[in-house]
Amino acid sequence: MKIYKLAYGLMAATALTLTSCSLNDEPEFSDGDAFVAIQQTTASIAETGGKLEIPVMLTSLAGLNGTVDFTITPDSAAGAVEGVHYTLGNESKTLTFTKDAPTQNIVINVIDNNIFEGDVKFTIVLTNVQGAKLGANKTCVITLEDDEHPLAFILGSFTGKSTSGFGGDLEWQLVIEKDANDLNKVWIGNMVPGGTNLKVYGIVNDEKTEVHIPAEQDIYSSATYDGKLRAFYGYNGEEEITNGGYITGTIADDGTITILDDFGSYVYDKGTTNGRGWYEYVMGNAVWTKN
Repeated sequence: MKIYKLAYGLMAATALTLTSCSLNDEPEFSDGDAFVAIQQTTASIAETGGKLEIPVMLTSLAGLNGTVDFTITPDSAAGAVEGVHYTLGNESKTLTFTKDAPTQNIVINVIDNNIFEGDVKFTIVLTNVQGAKLGANKTCVITLEDDEHPLAFILGSFTGKSTSGFGGDLEWQLVIEKDANDLNKVWIGNMVPGGTNLKVYGIVNDEKTEVHIPAEQDIYSSATYDGKLRAFYGYNGEEEITNGGYITGTIADDGTITILDDFGSYVYDKGTTNGRGWYEYVMGNAVWTKN
């Protein structure tokens, strides 16, 4: 079996064009343009009793005084309930800005209820601005991530260790995330060191002792190449795991996962079946240890 190591580079470029009536003109901003806006449109926090602060800013040159109210709208499908999932540090739901304090925080105190309910969400909406205009960023969706997920012990970041089919030891970082809908399904990021930019999924058995990762999943994509997750049964295996088969990982009580089979990222010319070789080939008995 020939193994070819491929390397890729990504380039990005941006262009900014400025126009004005005169080359000597400078952009002007007056306090008539002052606005209030939330500084982020999404945020999340684990349901472990912590605190989340969402910054809201009144943007002005002179430093205006002003206020803004906010409302809370629970998600229609998985709504967070005030007093059950969280409390607010801003009981009046009004923020007050001054020249010396142009940024205020909406404070969310998370309640750890020790009950598995899945992630819950709500949306903060700014309203009723006084002393300025309402900016474009006026909403923020908050996700409270349930820490009682049945697969919580294998969710998070891992350090992988194995031997490369090219020779030498491998050590890399990967991450395992829960699926939004399926309690037995997980998504694995950076499963193959350097040879993946797409997540692949695995199914955990009901006993939570094994994870099965289907072979032939898309694992890499660029403008030039596609990559598939290919694998062989066992260590230094000869029998390929084809469509319908899966890579097996055993799960220890502490969350350590041992991948029994050889696996890697095999690269093809974009949109073709013309194989270019292995980006990386990981020998079986790879161990993923939770960080």
